[in-house]
Amino acid sequence: MREAVFGFSSTRPFTGTTIEVIRELHDTPIVAVAKHKVLQILINLVRNAKQACDGLAMHERKLILRTTCNAGRVQIAVCDNGVDILPKNLPRILTHGFTTKKDGHGFGLHSAVVAAKNMGGELRVHSDGIGRGAAFTLELPLDL
Repeated sequence: MREAVFGFSSTRPFTGTTIEVIRELHDTPIVAVAKHKVLQILINLVRNAKQACDGLAMHERKLILRTTCNAGRVQIAVCDNGVDILPKNLPRILTHGFTTKKDGHGFGLHSAVVAAKNMGGELRVHSDGIGRGAAFTLELPLDL
């Protein structure tokens, strides 16, 4: 496993913020998917994680990017320690039109779910509760 910790600022979409990014990148096999769709999903997840951390003090903001391979599938997880997803919202967070953001429209995560399914994968969300942040995992089939 390759592991690195670094902080960065002034890089889109993190302009003007500091967030510690922890990379836990295990070697994974090649996955035959539409690269632009995976990037679109991951950009959305990272942007959401950054926004979830905005309410925390600068030195507390953390984002974990993790890759693993299990049961013939590659998992890419984007985890944060920011604002929680309330337990009552977990079942709806990935549905079309649902948002908790004042200026949100509820299309981003649902679009990510649809794109993942179109590639034979899935997008899951998990939160351990108040004060524990959230984890979104994109799971994609291996090219065997």
